[in-house]
Amino acid sequence: MSRRDDDATWREIVDNYGDRPVVPAEPPAPAEYVVPEPVQPDPFRLEVYDEAFVPPPLPPPPVIAPERRLAWVGLVAAPLLLVLVTLIDYRLPSVLTGGLVLAFLGSFGYLVATMSQEPRDPDDDGARL
Repeated sequence: MSRRDDDATWREIVDNYGDRPVVPAEPPAPAEYVVPEPVQPDPFRLEVYDEAFVPPPLPPPPVIAPERRLAWVGLVAAPLLLVLVTLIDYRLPSVLTGGLVLAFLGSFGYLVATMSQEPRDPDDDGARL
C-alpha cells in the first residue's frame, strides 16, 4: 500500500465518522462570578490546626549502659576509621589495624551476646499511646 492510498483511506474514515460537531460562531460569554455563602462550621468536626492544642512533653530517652554505648562506638567507629585511613592513603601500624578489627569484632560479639532472648510480641509495632 502506498502513502497516497493510506491518506485516502484515512480521509474516508474521518469523513464518515459520526456526526460532525456544531461549532458556535461566537464563544459564550463568561458567567459572572458568584460569591459563595459562608459555610457554618460543623460542631462535630475536628479542626486540623487547633491553636489551643499543646502536645504532652516527650518522655526522657532511655538510659544506655556505658558498656553498650562503648560497644556501639566500637562497632561504628572502627570500620569508619579504617575506611578513612584507606581513603587518605595512610598506612597504620599493623598492631593498630589489628586492634581496630578486634574492637569491631568484640563490639559486635558483645552486642549480639547481650541481646534480649525473649521473643517479641508479634502484634507490637513499637507505637505507644
